[in-house]
Amino acid sequence: MRPLYPRTVYPRSLLATTIAFALSSAAIAQEVAPDTENEHNYIEEITVTAQMREQSVMDVPVTMDVIGSEFLERTNIMELDELSRILPNVQIQEQAVSLPSFNIRGVTDDVSSVSATPRISVYQDGFDISKKTVASVALYDIARVEVLKGPQPTLFGVAAANGAVSIHSNLPTFEQEGKVQVGYNSEEGQEVEFMYNQPINDNHSFRIAGLYREMDGIVENNACSADSYYGNANMYNHLGEEVPCNSEDLQGVSVQALRATWRANYDQLEIIARAAMEYNDQPGIAFKSGSIAPNGGDTSPFTDAEFSLGSELGIERTLQAYDLTVNYDFNQTLSLHADAYYKDVEVSEGFDADGSALRIQDAYFDNDATLKGASMRLVYDSGDKLAAFVGASITQDDSILPYCVMVDPFVRGTFDAVKAQLEATSNIPLNQNIATDASLEEIEALRAMLVSQLFNEDGSPISNPALPPILIQGPFIFEAELDIASYVAEVSYFVTDDINITAGVRYIDETRYTRNTYTTADGTFTFDAERDFDDTLPRFAVSYDVNNNWNLYANYAKGRRSPVVDANAGGVSVTKPEIVDSYDLGIKYQSANFLFSGAIFTYEYSDYQQSFTDAVTLQSITVTVGDSTMSGIEGMATYNYSETLTLTASLGFLDAEFADNTADGSEFQYGGNKFRLAPEVSGAININKVFNMDSFDIDVNWLTSFQSEVFFESSNYPGLSQDTYSLTDVSVKLLQDNSKFAYEFYVNNLFDKEFLIDAGNTGGGLGIPTFVRGMPRIAGVRVYYEF
Repeated sequence: MRPLYPRTVYPRSLLATTIAFALSSAAIAQEVAPDTENEHNYIEEITVTAQMREQSVMDVPVTMDVIGSEFLERTNIMELDELSRILPNVQIQEQAVSLPSFNIRGVTDDVSSVSATPRISVYQDGFDISKKTVASVALYDIARVEVLKGPQPTLFGVAAANGAVSIHSNLPTFEQEGKVQVGYNSEEGQEVEFMYNQPINDNHSFRIAGLYREMDGIVENNACSADSYYGNANMYNHLGEEVPCNSEDLQGVSVQALRATWRANYDQLEIIARAAMEYNDQPGIAFKSGSIAPNGGDTSPFTDAEFSLGSELGIERTLQAYDLTVNYDFNQTLSLHADAYYKDVEVSEGFDADGSALRIQDAYFDNDATLKGASMRLVYDSGDKLAAFVGASITQDDSILPYCVMVDPFVRGTFDAVKAQLEATSNIPLNQNIATDASLEEIEALRAMLVSQLFNEDGSPISNPALPPILIQGPFIFEAELDIASYVAEVSYFVTDDINITAGVRYIDETRYTRNTYTTADGTFTFDAERDFDDTLPRFAVSYDVNNNWNLYANYAKGRRSPVVDANAGGVSVTKPEIVDSYDLGIKYQSANFLFSGAIFTYEYSDYQQSFTDAVTLQSITVTVGDSTMSGIEGMATYNYSETLTLTASLGFLDAEFADNTADGSEFQYGGNKFRLAPEVSGAININKVFNMDSFDIDVNWLTSFQSEVFFESSNYPGLSQDTYSLTDVSVKLLQDNSKFAYEFYVNNLFDKEFLIDAGNTGGGLGIPTFVRGMPRIAGVRVYYEF
């Protein structure tokens, strides 16, 4: 039986994977026990199967952070946003499973358009889950999570224009094992995680893992209470139907996930098949208005709210995934990798876009999509100087996204008229997407004047019985079909025993079809368009082994975000492809008890794409805004002071600003602004200390993360930012020798720091921004059982 909570002198999985470049789902760090007579030889024995061949981690020329299973289990990370706290220059925002936001080195990818390709690729077990409604997946029974920095044109089929997050779940092993984890926290959260692994015979094994997590919302919704603006009066759904009043609390957790994996292993053949399901019935996002307070309340994001959409507030998602991987070794130098996948996702979400009890704008949408694809790669490795591969892949994404917008016609009409008058007389734009030199005090005074016109003298909301209480706008239906084929080749050659040169190229051929349907008072109108695109993306790298401990590398890669095709009454618009030229210079050091990796990097963008949300249809509109350059420095280190004390630290510096001019040379209104979600400084420190007491071990884990100010909108609109802050999590785990049980007490956000994870949102496009708070202090207990 494996120990319940394994501990080694050197955390080999973390050492091996932290700087290992994994080219595919087959990339696995090989653990080799250190030579007890000469521990300094340990690093030389660590190998990885990157690029589907064994390599020393010191020879892989790419900037990459990887967190292995030991760290994930020790810190009990179950969501990607928790993981990003330890990674330098990485921000992941998961306020809901419907629209996660990924930011690597200052470039954010959170566009909601079904016709746009993400800048940052997300892969799970080697398969593309970059689509926003799919990318937010629970972390359970995970081997490692890899974050690759910069474009990776030869690694991923959609080219990973600004980087990639790659999640690898554990494969079935050929020993019987299992574990169960249960927990409860101070927000009435419940969790159960389990894994069971069963060999079938000498060639076949099976593994099943699952996760259940539920937690009530942390933001109390006072709608439908006796003290609310409308009391217990009936509400209206997205079909205009009158429904009973409902006021579920928001900003909670809901995950039910299950994954089954079958593995067949023969002398030359390996087959891996997976089936997975994840269901979320998640409390809605608490987009609380910063301008319109609940009745008797205030506008702080950290107090009670009053939302108007009732039972439709919330997110329901069903995600099904099936994939198959085949690896075949023809001989010692030639192998074949082939895979295929199919994913189906259905999402429905209702959200209060204005963040108040007033029905200025509420929204409801469904998003159904199917994703499927396949790839094949032939790999040659001489075992000496030359290694190479060629491959091809196809992917298809079919999506349909119907939107409905619900408004009180009298309240919304008054709001629009007063807002237009105030903006005209003050020359201050309230729309957050428009940069302004006005002070926050001037803007808030203008908003206060706007809001005052929405209430009667007695404090009740304005109304007009002559008008209907609800007006349905839409549905606005957005559809897209994306077909992408790509072909890749790469060669690595050791020109000397210490210098390796890598060169590769990917060719992309894609067809992008979009159809938009608008239902208005004048009828239903449909517009569609189809365009074909292609491009060639190179990658070059050189690696130099200074000695057994030091390695230097440099690489260049070209990244590309596909053009966006849009069709409406004004015709067909097609953005230019966004091109990024990426340059990295990195260094690695590894000894028996110390690991460091760091890099200096520069990105040069051409035809940078910027997205805005249409205030009427809520569709994401993408335009080309010009050129930009961004640079930074980052590093991550792990130090094993002793068998019982390990320190891990990371630090990132980032200079990410928009250029002063657009592509045509005209002045850009965002010129000099910071990119969204791009702190200048971010870092973390993790301390793991084990105290030995007779037959007991007390395992203490401390994690503190830090980030400087971030802006939530590229306009850097006043008031829409989060000041510098830090968060601390601590846990204490009790283990007894030869016991199958372990017990843990933990506190997340130990010092109960109030912080924002988003601001602005759809309400900001209307002129009254909403704010999403981060999690408060949460304490909990867990019990572990392993067999």
